[in-house]
Amino acid sequence: MKSRHTFRRWALCGACLVPLVVLAGCSAGDDHGEGHGDEHGDEHGDEHGDEHGDEHGDEHGDERGDEDGHVELTEQQFRSAGIVVAMAEPGRVFEALTLPGTVAPNADAVLHVTPRVSGQVRTVSKQLGQSVAAGELLCIIDSVELGEAVAEYLRDREMLRAADETLARERELFAGRLVALTTVLDGAVGIQQRIYEREEELQKKAVSTIRPLLEADKSFQMAKLERDKQLTELEAVRDARLLALEVDARTKHIDLAAATNRLRTLGLGADDLDGIDEDSALLYGEYRVYAPGSGVVVNRHASIGEFVEAGAKLYIIENLSSVWFVASAFEEQLQLVRSGLGAQVALDAFPGTTLDGEVSFVDYHVDPTSRSVGVRITLDNEQLATWPEELPLRPGMFGRAQLETTSRQAALVLPEAALVHDDSGDSVFVQVEPLGFERRSVTVRTVAGGLVEILSGLEAGESVAISGTFLLKSALRQGELGGGHSH
Repeated sequence: MKSRHTFRRWALCGACLVPLVVLAGCSAGDDHGEGHGDEHGDEHGDEHGDEHGDEHGDEHGDERGDEDGHVELTEQQFRSAGIVVAMAEPGRVFEALTLPGTVAPNADAVLHVTPRVSGQVRTVSKQLGQSVAAGELLCIIDSVELGEAVAEYLRDREMLRAADETLARERELFAGRLVALTTVLDGAVGIQQRIYEREEELQKKAVSTIRPLLEADKSFQMAKLERDKQLTELEAVRDARLLALEVDARTKHIDLAAATNRLRTLGLGADDLDGIDEDSALLYGEYRVYAPGSGVVVNRHASIGEFVEAGAKLYIIENLSSVWFVASAFEEQLQLVRSGLGAQVALDAFPGTTLDGEVSFVDYHVDPTSRSVGVRITLDNEQLATWPEELPLRPGMFGRAQLETTSRQAALVLPEAALVHDDSGDSVFVQVEPLGFERRSVTVRTVAGGLVEILSGLEAGESVAISGTFLLKSALRQGELGGGHSH
């Protein structure tokens, strides 16, 4: 009765592996049992005797290798070895330039936290290695300088308020005085005007002489002149007084603006200024240092009780959500390097892990000692399956960057994992039967992306094992030693 065995076959399309599921029918009794059972029994039965056949036949099954490089497996061995095959096909490959380098912080995301006043550190809220978010409190400093600046601000604010109130009150008082004086003087003028009008009427009726009319007219004109004189004098006094008060208020405005700007240069915002009063902690010099951005504390120089100067580096915060891999390219390699090239970074700390990125910057200066130029590759610092720590890419890690310099069409391409290396050179295991493989020497050229270009030794369409090659190599070696079985 025939059994059906399902295994994975991988075909290369360009630089990608596309899985194809192939059903291969194989007869455990007819194909494998008859084809090799008699041969194995005749060849090795007399040489090793029943004892060897019983001991190893049961333990290892029918796994065989011979000196011609042919290996036969059973279905169980095929499945347990996890053998995966890939088809050798044409594909587009990238020429690779491998450069050594190290992980470095993203310099655009490094924050230096410095106080803007001098003082004594009272409390420390964040320690080395802790994560911080933008706006979080880092430490508190007691600063005499800040207390004096806040006191000056409060004084200037109150003086401006008093000056504005005085100016408003004086304007109101002068307006009232002017109305009252105008009322009195207009009344006096009105009396003289009525006397003049009465004398003018009597003169028209020839009841009175001209002299009373002239005296009434004179008194009327004098009353108007006196009214205008007193109003002008009061307005002059008002204008002089209000001008002096306005100048004083403008001066107070300037003083307050200067005090406000000083506090803003010390790091206080509009909300801080609005909340300042006689009970404010700022008045007593409490200076709070906040994180200007998010990241990790990689350096701390603030200790409780320490006196710090303005501008001292209290904290260094690095946002490591993205990092730089800075590779070194020698002068003769520069013509192959340019911004925008795809890159694959492999770090010594994470064997078997490849990180994708691209060249974001090529340095303008050549190091005079090493004669190399820095090549920057930006990497996202995401968790890795092999090390599920946050921000696994740590500055200082060493590795290599493989740059995809040029692309071309290759006749045959395989994953690099298909190669078997030994003293005789490079070889692969070609699938010649569903459960049979043949070792074949090949000539290859390594290209980018974990691939190799097959220059000779294979034909297009042949399937090659890309995993489980250790078992195949072991079985073949046992056959070459004449054992006929895997031990």
